[in-house]
Amino acid sequence: MLFIASTAQAVPGGKLMTVQKGPWTCEIPGDANTLAVEKPELGFEAIADSSYVAPDGTTGSYLRLADRLTLTSGVFAGRRFVMDGEEILRELAADDKPLGLRCVHAGPIRIATPG
Repeated sequence: MLFIASTAQAVPGGKLMTVQKGPWTCEIPGDANTLAVEKPELGFEAIADSSYVAPDGTTGSYLRLADRLTLTSGVFAGRRFVMDGEEILRELAADDKPLGLRCVHAGPIRIATPG
């Protein structure tokens, strides 16, 4: 029997990842002249198994591929974000244009420790 080695193909859309667990608070950012406007009704808590808890207590799931996050079920199904580092999400419209809302990880920061 002849076996041919092949290279594993990358997942379309990028590497499968998760977001930091804990609360994510959402707001419309301010600037030098305007205060940020909090949007607590749009925040959520990231929990285990690529899931989240909405402010009303219901759960849903999400999919993160590289720097793109999509809430795939629950009350926020269909919301899409681009990651700005590991601590900030910026919400996107269906055409990938920014909607002006950002969500910031409000829990403790994970610090990488040597092996």
